[in-house]
Amino acid sequence: MATKTRTVLFIGPQFGGLLPRTLAGTQAVADAKGWHFFQAECTRTPGGELIFLRAPSGSSLEEILSLLRPDGCIVARGVVSAAAVRAAAVRGRPDVFPVVLTDYPPEDVPQERGVPYATGDAVSFARLAARELLLSGFSDFAYAPWIWNTPWSVRRGAEFARLVRLAGGRFHGIPYPLDQPGGGSLADRLAPWIASLPKPCGVFAANDSTGEAVLNACARLHVAVPSQIAVVAVDDLAFICETIRPTLSSIQRDLEGEGRAAAQLLAEWMEHPRRIPPSRTVPAVALVRRDSSRFAWNRDRRVARAQEWIRIHACEHGLRPRDVVREMGVSASTAARLFRATAGHTLVEEIREARIACAKTRLHAGTPCETVAAECGFSSVLDFRRVFRRCTGMPVMAWMKREATDD
Repeated sequence: MATKTRTVLFIGPQFGGLLPRTLAGTQAVADAKGWHFFQAECTRTPGGELIFLRAPSGSSLEEILSLLRPDGCIVARGVVSAAAVRAAAVRGRPDVFPVVLTDYPPEDVPQERGVPYATGDAVSFARLAARELLLSGFSDFAYAPWIWNTPWSVRRGAEFARLVRLAGGRFHGIPYPLDQPGGGSLADRLAPWIASLPKPCGVFAANDSTGEAVLNACARLHVAVPSQIAVVAVDDLAFICETIRPTLSSIQRDLEGEGRAAAQLLAEWMEHPRRIPPSRTVPAVALVRRDSSRFAWNRDRRVARAQEWIRIHACEHGLRPRDVVREMGVSASTAARLFRATAGHTLVEEIREARIACAKTRLHAGTPCETVAAECGFSSVLDFRRVFRRCTGMPVMAWMKREATDD
């Protein structure tokens, strides 16, 4: 007897920012399982009306569900709740209509409690941030929360505070709520607190938008970053992290992994309709170190600038140590001495490690090995495999299998 082909609907706000990468992970599972997979973008008018984009005029949630008759739904952060999707399901459906949330724990919305979700692991975010900021040698640390007191923001801050205290550091929470009406921009709301913090201080920001606000507040207060305030955020959105000055160090979430986890949860629930699967959290990929924490980490501005330049240009073919030396404005011997004393390795090793870090990110996202070698500045696939093994201690395929097992 042939197995029924499932129909799955992914509902979310306009697919920008973080969502395309999450959606790619979900799509990969849908393709592997042979689902009929549909995507619906929606938004709300100022009056609260739910509108679906690229849909016939007047389309409603009920009409879309009636037309597609999905076996289950994945709902992303934003404009519609799991409860609303269930309520709009067409008549004649089972009592349990599988709906899985992605990108945020449902405790943010009371009526969503008990709905399974897949999201980033707050503990892994806090650990990466704590390690980076503790390396600065600072004694004081703080957490800048998201403007709304959401559970995911609270969870990141609580774990960061625990780790800082465990390491013997002093933690400083913000003493007032940020979501009061009429408080101005997030930078305006954070500025009095930042001014009151002991200096130097390492600040972990709830997400990139909060990190951007911290940097803007520091600029207004003429607080030097990162020598007085070092900043690490979460999400690694290039349009924020790479465009603000100084550039923002940020933790790279495994968004494709979060999308895959959401689809796997839904698959389990559709297979066993009366057994609600447990929620899953997905660890971060890595911390991308940029200027907002780099100077504090290595204590030499010339090396820090060179490392930032290498990070940006490492994957360019033909990059050589002499190019970095020229950017530093010192002699080759001085550059070599500074890198060994500050970074603990050579310029060649710095370039190699930057390329491998970029390669790991692409491999984790499912990019073929041959494409990774070409995109990350290696002369050939053989050269890439040789360097990868030297840096990681294992072949590319073994590393990828380990990553898949960890997921």
